Amino acid sequence: MKYFAERCKSMLSHVEGWLFLIASLLLFAFTVMEILLHLLSDVLPRSILLRSCLLLMICLIFYLCAHLYADRTGKKRIFKKLTVFFFFLSVYLLLNVTLLDKGLGRRDLAMDRSYYMESFVNFQPFASIYEVYILGFIKGYVNSYYMLLNLLGNICALMPLSFFLPLFFPSQRKWYVFLATTVASVCLIEGLQLAFMVGSCDVDDLILNTLGAMLLFFILKIPPVRRLRERLLPIE
Repeated sequence: MKYFAERCKSMLSHVEGWLFLIASLLLFAFTVMEILLHLLSDVLPRSILLRSCLLLMICLIFYLCAHLYADRTGKKRIFKKLTVFFFFLSVYLLLNVTLLDKGLGRRDLAMDRSYYMESFVNFQPFASIYEVYILGFIKGYVNSYYMLLNLLGNICALMPLSFFLPLFFPSQRKWYVFLATTVASVCLIEGLQLAFMVGSCDVDDLILNTLGAMLLFFILKIPPVRRLRERLLPIE
């Protein structure tokens, strides 16, 4: 107990210690809010914007803490721990958006299986892309905000994998290995959506998710972009 008290006192004697404490309290509040939203989804408001802003603020404060600590001590190993934290956070967000968040149409287990298969399942490549994004835009029968949000969401959903997997696993730096991993990840998610009837199981999601992940993968291979990433997160 005395050792713990001394460590806390030492940590709070520096600016990054106080920032770390603030970020930890915000992260605790975010966790409690997420639990309550899942338990009381019909009572509490589910503002995605508010939750996203809070999470972004937490990440930025933790990142600032890491930089201040590394500048003061010269120990850059903290960036690796921070990157692992960001990775698990991105995995939670992906699972939440695709499988758990009722505000996005998830967890509707009371739906009839035949109705779900008819209305929310598509195994024909490019059918949804053509009907929703092309015809919907031309004829105007799909809300443009929804269409843009859905398109960007599908393209960006697995982009974090392009950033994290090559950092943690050298084999993932080969484009064909990363492509196989991405396809397998999307197939797993779509399979879970089909099994539990949450969201839509659509082969076009596989196409857009993979396209977005591979796009960022190759962008991060560009030398200036790679050097910028190494400066921002010097973990290698």
